[in-house]
Amino acid sequence: MQESFKLLKYFPFWFFEWGSLCFFYALSPTLLVNNNSTPFYIIISIWALGGIMSRFYNYERNLTFTKQLQRFILFTFIWGSLFFLATLFFSDKFVWNTISFIKLTVIIFFIKAVSIIVLFKLRKSASLFQENILVYNSDSGNNFIKDVHELKRTGFKIYEADKTIFEETSFDKLEKIIQENKIQSLYVPLNMVLDGANAHILNLNWKKQTRIKLITSYNSPITGRNAQFYGLTQVVKYFVSPLDSIIYRIQKRIFDILFSAIVIVGLLSWFIPLMAVFIWADSKGPVFFIQKRPGRFKKPISCIKFRSMTVNNRTEKSASRNDTRITRIGKFIRKKSIDELPQFFNVFFGQMSIVGPRPNLTSQNDRYIKIFDDYSNRMYLKPGITGLAQVSGARGRIDTDIEMKHRVKYDIFYICNWSFALDIKIIIRTVLNIFRGEDKAY
Repeated sequence: MQESFKLLKYFPFWFFEWGSLCFFYALSPTLLVNNNSTPFYIIISIWALGGIMSRFYNYERNLTFTKQLQRFILFTFIWGSLFFLATLFFSDKFVWNTISFIKLTVIIFFIKAVSIIVLFKLRKSASLFQENILVYNSDSGNNFIKDVHELKRTGFKIYEADKTIFEETSFDKLEKIIQENKIQSLYVPLNMVLDGANAHILNLNWKKQTRIKLITSYNSPITGRNAQFYGLTQVVKYFVSPLDSIIYRIQKRIFDILFSAIVIVGLLSWFIPLMAVFIWADSKGPVFFIQKRPGRFKKPISCIKFRSMTVNNRTEKSASRNDTRITRIGKFIRKKSIDELPQFFNVFFGQMSIVGPRPNLTSQNDRYIKIFDDYSNRMYLKPGITGLAQVSGARGRIDTDIEMKHRVKYDIFYICNWSFALDIKIIIRTVLNIFRGEDKAY
């Protein structure tokens, strides 16, 4: 929600820039096209593709005029090249006119310059474009604050906290500071995070949905596309996932909605009444078993399954092999994972995803968060009906901490290396495993 709101704040700038292009094009529709046709959608597509490839529409906090000028030059080269290619493939609709191209480029530059100037002014004022951050009071933290003040256009409202606030015994105070001051990001030195005694701070990344940023020096070996420089201070995001991108999140959500809708309408609409007959014939009780499980950021969700056990009060106990609670029909549907099918309703309504870390029992969740430092990172995504761990043999009952650690490794790998192709691969492997049968499915 927080990331989506950040993006929505910049919608007026995108609207201004794209709207201005449409306005100028309306004034001179034959600027780059023949009189016979006006394929404006092609120009827009070329412009959008060039903007994405050059990161022309990114508004980072450390954005400078120099960096934006570099992107503009790259953007001009990309969209100019693409437009030139369009004149070759659509020669009946386009004419290449160097003077007209230069005019349009100047117009785009002017529009962008106005947009950036307005943004910088808004960030310097107390507005929605400010971001409240909490910085750990240290040498590297002080250097970061100094570099931010020199940039002047970051829009950061800085709060400082000393070492005692970050200690585990003062954790409640830290949470209170974050809540009262609406802190969005927490900046801490990298060496502090590497110290095992401060691992509890990383839990804020999901517990309070507060972004953790690691402060390093300019010559740090830790770098990459997600690194940002504020003067000579380098800042790296803690726990980066491809799903940080709203484009990928939307893509994953659209797939979830479409896939779950097909399953609900095409399968569950007639399969649920059929299963109800078998379940009621085998034992008394409801058709569905609904249990609270921790979802994304530990928010409770109502996980739906076909009931595969007799009604009992030991719902927080995982099923074991030859568990006497499991009914005759329950053995079959658990073996084939049919009991999980109603969770497509959870997916459709946005509580779960088709692929993601499986939701553990609440009691397990509370226990393993205290044991494994990276366990809480599983909370970064919505839980899934299936996951990489499940198709890799790490499914079923957890009997040892080593088994859970093994499962967590798969979950973290999935989150950090997500791709749409990986989701499809996991779904295919899940279907194949259902037909083959699995030893740990009971």
